[in-house]
Amino acid sequence: MGWFGMAKKNKKGLMEKFGPWAFVIGLVIAVVSAITQQVFWMLALLGLVVGLMNISEKELQLFLLASLTFLLCANALSVTLGKLADFVPFIGKWILYIDPLLANMVIFVAPGASIVALKALYTLAKD
Repeated sequence: MGWFGMAKKNKKGLMEKFGPWAFVIGLVIAVVSAITQQVFWMLALLGLVVGLMNISEKELQLFLLASLTFLLCANALSVTLGKLADFVPFIGKWILYIDPLLANMVIFVAPGASIVALKALYTLAKD
């Protein structure tokens, strides 16, 4: 083993740390781009990175369930807030910030969910 085994272990440790940081960075970019209305391609790219590097086979089902739930609920929440904005003045002011934020988070989560879903389909097909 020697140096080669040690280098491989450190490289794997670095990759395991990069995935969670990519997720946090993606969420921060989602918030910033909701305000500036730019950088959408970076969200999609980081979503792909999270899907490829951060989700293990043990976490696959939970991630797919959570991402599917979030994608459906974000759309429903956006529509609900849009309808409420007509009746509740307070929500009308906040919808200007919440709606783009939800859209950016969908842009971030959807590519990762797609990659993980393809991983799951491949795993099911090969067995």
